[in-house]
Amino acid sequence: MDQLGNTERITEESGAEHQTASTQTGTKSGSGTACTLAVFRADPGSHTADDDGGRTSGTATDFPDGFSGMLALQNLESFDDQATGEVLVRVAHLIAWAEAQRARMLNRMETIFREDCASATGRVEPGMAFTLAAAECAALLQIPHGTAQRLMFEAGLLSGAHMATLEALQDGSLSYGHAQVVLDQCESVPAAELPEFEAALLKAAQGQTRSQFSAKARRLREKKYPQTLEVRHLTAFEKRRVTLDREEDGMSCLSAYLRAAEAQQIYAALSTAARGEQSDGDSRTTDQLRSDILAQLLMGGLGSAAPSQADNKDAIADEDADKSGVLPRAEIMVLINAETLFGANEDPAELHGYGPISAEAARRLARNATRWTGLVQDPDTGEILGVGRRRKVPAGLARWLRARDGTCRFPGCRVSTAVSEIDHTTDWVDGGPTDHGNLAHLCRRHHRFKTLGFWKASQPEPGVMEWTSPSGRIYRTEPFLELAHSPSKADRQAKDLSDAVPPF
Repeated sequence: MDQLGNTERITEESGAEHQTASTQTGTKSGSGTACTLAVFRADPGSHTADDDGGRTSGTATDFPDGFSGMLALQNLESFDDQATGEVLVRVAHLIAWAEAQRARMLNRMETIFREDCASATGRVEPGMAFTLAAAECAALLQIPHGTAQRLMFEAGLLSGAHMATLEALQDGSLSYGHAQVVLDQCESVPAAELPEFEAALLKAAQGQTRSQFSAKARRLREKKYPQTLEVRHLTAFEKRRVTLDREEDGMSCLSAYLRAAEAQQIYAALSTAARGEQSDGDSRTTDQLRSDILAQLLMGGLGSAAPSQADNKDAIADEDADKSGVLPRAEIMVLINAETLFGANEDPAELHGYGPISAEAARRLARNATRWTGLVQDPDTGEILGVGRRRKVPAGLARWLRARDGTCRFPGCRVSTAVSEIDHTTDWVDGGPTDHGNLAHLCRRHHRFKTLGFWKASQPEPGVMEWTSPSGRIYRTEPFLELAHSPSKADRQAKDLSDAVPPF
């Protein structure tokens, strides 16, 4: 098998400008057309130069540097079940090959950043080159920073001590999920014994799904190295966490990473309580009851304070848990117009950090609100025009910025504004004003990137952020809420001048 998944020799057809590899994947159809998956390879030196000395891509044999060819799936309409199955396996091999190359590129990016940081500063702060490289790749691939860090860390392992696993991935012998299992189970294995143990794991992966292989690999690990089980548990215990994933249709997924025994006990308790409700005639499913009982246990102390009077402006409603509740006081924000609040219409509201929710859900949240902040909103465009309470330095402005931004304003970052810092885009000491056109939320990591000068930020329009990465690429992020257009400084000066000129 070659690097692009061909199992047959590449042949050169006479008179062709490029080489093709066509592998029969099934019998011929009734029309006599063969079902093929063809691989096209570019001829060396086939690129032509343009007037600026660059490369053009006007021919079928022009490919970007770093690639040797392209794939074409031909005659798909003539595939029978046999051909479709064989090509499906081949495509899976291609995906594995591509993921292996992604790992190589991620590792290369980290190397470049490490070398650049060393040459620029003479020293590299531990982890800084890694996290800067991950930030660049996250922006390029449009994935969360944490995901990019995980992929880059795994790429370093695959390109280092685990080349055997990388080669198996490249050959299509296993998927990226299988490779992750190998990396996980090889953690803290003595270096001298690593090649043998890794080979045993790769052999055990054959014919197994990822979950099957994970269970089998874990047993192999615990049987061969039982003394490391407790150490691994303590390491995993340090990673305990609760996460919130936003879903569609007004729903979210709340997950907790706990000790296995605790998780089992909680789940069993919820299941027992659910079955008890069902035995008393409750018609809800077990899943629905588990979910509802958990929510009731955690939210049992919510108060029902009525909202204060609202005017004709839109408002942000803040829902707080009652002091007698299980949870500490916490704030959420709902953008709801007065007509919806009082039931005159059913327009959707905005749940801060989530998105649109139904009018009824918004009114239910508003009934528990203890504080209100007014917002002026254009009734035709829905754009935010200003805040009810303005101060030179936050309080009302900070609350408005929190609603506007939603999350950290770094490309791809989803850290909530509740745990982010308000930053002057142009530093205050450099003359940057304290207004919404020069303020934005940044999480601690990305605030540090900006402060140290690795990433540079600007606001060409109020609320719109433009970021320049260490490699010179430019990324743009938009605010969570839409903003009305603010006139530029030149526009304001022109208006002032026209106002000063008396009419004829």
